Amino acid sequence: MMADDMPGDPFHPADPVDRLDRALLALRRFFEAPAAVPDSAQCVELSTLLIVDAVATGTPDDDSGGVSIGAVARALAVSPSTASRLVDRAVVHQMVIRQSSSASRRHTVLTLTDAGRALHERALAYRTARLRSLLHGWSDQERQTFADLMARFAAAVLSR
Repeated sequence: MMADDMPGDPFHPADPVDRLDRALLALRRFFEAPAAVPDSAQCVELSTLLIVDAVATGTPDDDSGGVSIGAVARALAVSPSTASRLVDRAVVHQMVIRQSSSASRRHTVLTLTDAGRALHERALAYRTARLRSLLHGWSDQERQTFADLMARFAAAVLSR
């Protein structure tokens, strides 16, 4: 029996689902987010950062190269009207451009500005550096297994 599986230890229950529940509760600190994050000499609203990420990683809907508000809404798990309001903020902050789709004038597509692309790159670099720091000392195989299992878990969460 491993030390983590000591009977009666409230911090390390034997049941893997109970251990996962404890771990996910502990991870809330990792995912707690402020309303705004410092970026160079300014503060960027977290919602703007999420929009920039959704546009940067989204799949273009047509030949225009832009991502639809619907795709952003799905990526953020919010309603299209909420996504539209968040996009409005990102447009005001000059991170995103909203334009008519070349395939249909009734559809709007989003693309990143140069500032939006730069913000996305800085945010990605920050997140990956933080993760590399937290995974310091893990073997390549451990990191690969963890990444595979987390991706599988995230897919299950998103599918329900």
